[in-house]
Amino acid sequence: MSERMIFILGNPRSGTTLLRLMLTNHPEICIPPECGFIQWWYSKYGKWSEKDSKNVSKVKEFTHNLSTSRKIENWELDYEDIKASILDRQPSSYAELCCLVVESYARQQEKDPKYLGDKNNYYLDHLKLIESIYPKAKFIAIIRDGRDVACSYKEIKKLNTNSPYKPKLPTEISAIAKEWIGNIGKLDSFFEELPEDQKFWVRYEDLISTSEEELTKICGFLNLPYDGKMIQYHNVEKQQQKEPSSTLDWKKKTLRKPDATNIGNYLDELSENEIQRFGKIASKQLERFGYE
Repeated sequence: MSERMIFILGNPRSGTTLLRLMLTNHPEICIPPECGFIQWWYSKYGKWSEKDSKNVSKVKEFTHNLSTSRKIENWELDYEDIKASILDRQPSSYAELCCLVVESYARQQEKDPKYLGDKNNYYLDHLKLIESIYPKAKFIAIIRDGRDVACSYKEIKKLNTNSPYKPKLPTEISAIAKEWIGNIGKLDSFFEELPEDQKFWVRYEDLISTSEEELTKICGFLNLPYDGKMIQYHNVEKQQQKEPSSTLDWKKKTLRKPDATNIGNYLDELSENEIQRFGKIASKQLERFGYE
């Protein structure tokens, strides 16, 4: 069960949603919109056993609590289906229990994929816990030029939206730079301890400028054949496979095909002083990932 899971990681505004949409458009992969329920309910249900799966009251309690998870309403889950699956298959661990939840979502997409997944920037603060639940999972980290990330952070601040999920992000250039290198540091420390066959880095800039090439590499990492549907993510008919409306206000670019003009926006949108200040703080990380 553990080896079925894929986790997409990255700094906010770095293309994690784009990567999720591309991957979940592969017939053998299903990654729902972000939620984070796996970490949230671990403290209460982390010791789940087969005995719990036979307890109707316990199963009802879990599915009720699951339904209160932040953003999970975007999944439009059939909780009766989840209850029936738990009682029928009797998962013997928390990892198996959570997989059944994602499997239920996949069935709604008329999929029975090899891989299930999760995408959440929030997991950057809970990486060891996620690994302890799924010790054989695959982890894909996406990196984007931090100066373009800064531009995106500033755009979010100006955004007028009624969504309760609008990201709360720093807008002062030094704070953005420190957050960016801090999150890279978290990924570095985590990846250092992972076997090579469980970790993969991809640059946002490569993903949108040479999409087929980069997705082919990711598919190789997952031991899957590349599928051309992956770069047609913006043409899918099922709304549920797209980004939910509650977060779409700041993710509208996911409705369009990859656009390489999004690379290097900082040259026009940041002041020379801001560019220099960011570079002074994050020069090593910028150089390491091939950013000028």
